[in-house]
Amino acid sequence: MRGMRDRRTWRWLPRRLRFRVLGLVDVVVLWTLVAALTTAGAWWGLDSYRQHRDYCTANRDLRRAGQECIGVTAEAYSFDPNLGDILGLIEGENERARTSGKPVVSVAVVMPYTAQSPGAAMGQELILHSLQGAYVAQKSQNDGDTAVQLLFANVGEDLSHWKTVTDALAARRGGDAPVVAAIGFPNSDDATLDAVKEGLAPARIPAVSAVLSSSDMKDPYLFKVSPSTDQLVDALQRYVSANEVDRKNTFMIADDRDDNYVANLHQALLKEFGAQYGITSDTVKRRIGTYTGIKGPKQGTPQIFRLAVTAMCAVDARTVFLAGRDADLPPFLETIDRTSSCNQGSDDEPLRILRVSTGRDPVTESEKMRGIAERNNIEIVTAVAVDAPRWRAGAVGDEQVPKAFARFAASYDEHVEEDPDAPDALADGYAVMYHDALTAVGTAVAAARDSAIDAVTHDDVYDALRRGNLLEHCAAGCVEGASGVFTFVGESAGADASAGSEQVDGLWPVCKPVPMVTFPVERRDKSPLYRTYQVPGKNTCPAP
Repeated sequence: MRGMRDRRTWRWLPRRLRFRVLGLVDVVVLWTLVAALTTAGAWWGLDSYRQHRDYCTANRDLRRAGQECIGVTAEAYSFDPNLGDILGLIEGENERARTSGKPVVSVAVVMPYTAQSPGAAMGQELILHSLQGAYVAQKSQNDGDTAVQLLFANVGEDLSHWKTVTDALAARRGGDAPVVAAIGFPNSDDATLDAVKEGLAPARIPAVSAVLSSSDMKDPYLFKVSPSTDQLVDALQRYVSANEVDRKNTFMIADDRDDNYVANLHQALLKEFGAQYGITSDTVKRRIGTYTGIKGPKQGTPQIFRLAVTAMCAVDARTVFLAGRDADLPPFLETIDRTSSCNQGSDDEPLRILRVSTGRDPVTESEKMRGIAERNNIEIVTAVAVDAPRWRAGAVGDEQVPKAFARFAASYDEHVEEDPDAPDALADGYAVMYHDALTAVGTAVAAARDSAIDAVTHDDVYDALRRGNLLEHCAAGCVEGASGVFTFVGESAGADASAGSEQVDGLWPVCKPVPMVTFPVERRDKSPLYRTYQVPGKNTCPAP
């Protein structure tokens, strides 16, 4: 013990200090050294803590941004408790892909994974259904020659963290499971377009959106599975013409937010119906009422329809065009129900509300909304990309039912456990559309492999997506989706090249069916099934 206290035995101490009495300078130097080492250690520890605190996962794939975890991961991170089951299923399928012995490619599902505020880009159920549809497509693709690993790419509920995601995807283009494409992109807004134009396109990664429809969402690297807004509105116009809908007593209800989708829908409805159907913004005889929608940035209290509905009912409107999102329809109907000036239409001439949507919104078709519609003699007519309830109940030989839908629905029922108390998860169309987005990528991967390409890259997938063809029963690689067979085409294809048009600008689905849905009573459309880009009266598209 004494030896330990004897400074002369301290080997770590400089020799000149072991055999002399420490002076003031020596003490100061010694304590300064101790303090410096302690401070450095504390700073290192604090910095390490801060770095780990900023990340949600040990591998730093996901980083905290407020209450969300942003980034790209192949692991089943708990973004939301309601997603636990489906994320686990996809993680298991990812493991099956990596251990299959087949070539593996990665496809990112780019979208929000949380919905904490009413104005979130996607609701919880839509997020869940989207992942379920992608999972069903992944299982199908992994039975082929090339296995698919899905990456969870969270851009945040307001879509603003797209750069973090696109940078991570660009960094994953190499390796054993290279990123070859991204699917998802649920909202037609500037953040989505920036993610493609400034993030994925420079990295040459193709983006295949499941549900984007705004005609303004264009980039050579942005493919859309959904019909465009212009095509959905065109389908409405053909329905109106074939079914002799009232053209005189008309009105428009429009969301006036600075939002790409609703602004584009407003313009498309005015272009198609405005002059011919008397929809005018004339300051005196104004036939347009506006409101603030629930989705996106707030500009005043959302979903206040009182003034718009009062104006609509004052002119006894019988045909109303709704330029808004699905979430705004129920409060619109509720406002009609409690507005005494709204006279009920006769049985022969209901109040028709014409609109477009991805699928059939379960909230709109609830018993509460059915009661309001029946009480006020309202008929809602919607041009949709997916009519899953009708397709499920479709009779054998029904030419309007996509031939691949039954196979998709059977696989969904087998592999996805639904909440028995929840509405039909396929009704809103998101599961079908996300399935078809991944199926489009899988079709492109298969086409690249058929061309003797072993190590498929993002460039190969991009080229194959642009070169599909519907001829000869999809012999040249069209997409056999659950919502119908289709391929992609640029809207300016065939245009005069001297005009400087971009030959792959647009990239919308060709021959995509657009069913018409009526509620509360389902009526059979008198007009032929609308197919995108098909000339009226000519059956140039293959059976859906």
